[in-house]
Amino acid sequence: MPPRRYACAERMPEKASHAFTAKMCAGSRYMESQRPDALFVDPLASKLAGPQGLAQPMGDWIMVPRTRFGDDFVVQHYMGGTRQLVMLGAGMDARAYRLRLPDLKVFEVDLPILLQDKEPLLEGESLTVQSRTVVPTDFSSGEDWSWKLQNTDFDPTQPTVWLLEGLMMYLTDTEAAQTLRRIGGLSAPRSSLFFDAISASYVHQRIVVGGAPFLGGSDHYGALLQDLASFSRTQVWDFSSLRIDRRNRRLSKDWARSLEPTDLYGRNLVLFVESQKI
Repeated sequence: MPPRRYACAERMPEKASHAFTAKMCAGSRYMESQRPDALFVDPLASKLAGPQGLAQPMGDWIMVPRTRFGDDFVVQHYMGGTRQLVMLGAGMDARAYRLRLPDLKVFEVDLPILLQDKEPLLEGESLTVQSRTVVPTDFSSGEDWSWKLQNTDFDPTQPTVWLLEGLMMYLTDTEAAQTLRRIGGLSAPRSSLFFDAISASYVHQRIVVGGAPFLGGSDHYGALLQDLASFSRTQVWDFSSLRIDRRNRRLSKDWARSLEPTDLYGRNLVLFVESQKI
């Protein structure tokens, strides 16, 4: 009998730990930015990481390909006409200061404790996009961030690019489902979504990163996105099939086909999920 769509570990709320993992991610982006063959350059990464993040950077095995994949995803859809980017769990991301997309509106949604640390560090820095708006929210409290987003200049009638990097595995099944429903309710046709996640079996490994435990994963992201958010064109990729091409400073994808739930049952996999609302 196949497992239920989500598998969740015990809830261990640690908001400070999530803020620390954001600094770890910035530390990893700084390390990559120093390479002569870097896949991206983040000039603010060192400042945003701080001493803690620089001392304990997130593993480059996930951060480098995930960041570049996210960059390419945003640029691809911007070139296709999308002018809104919403990052849920934005962390110490600085795309608004490094991606030269002059007509893009960027909305960053994350914990108040994290944004309180981040905003002073960005004072005086120049945007490379049209605008940047922050939306403080706590996903684990059930707080409805969607109305906060709609109280900005976000336009739900226009296509949106959604990035959920390093978020889904830290949410319970209820929190993840609620997040997808809200995304669906705010997404016009031609909206797109990218997130990294883990398979249901992987949850039982009880992984903890920077004090923050992995809480949820699924083998059924295609069905969940269709049922909860009306995103009907979903592709699920095995992260291990992604290669870093240093010579050409790009990602190489060895993806023959999107994975089905039967490909995931009982396997501990890191997944890249991309989807579109038709």
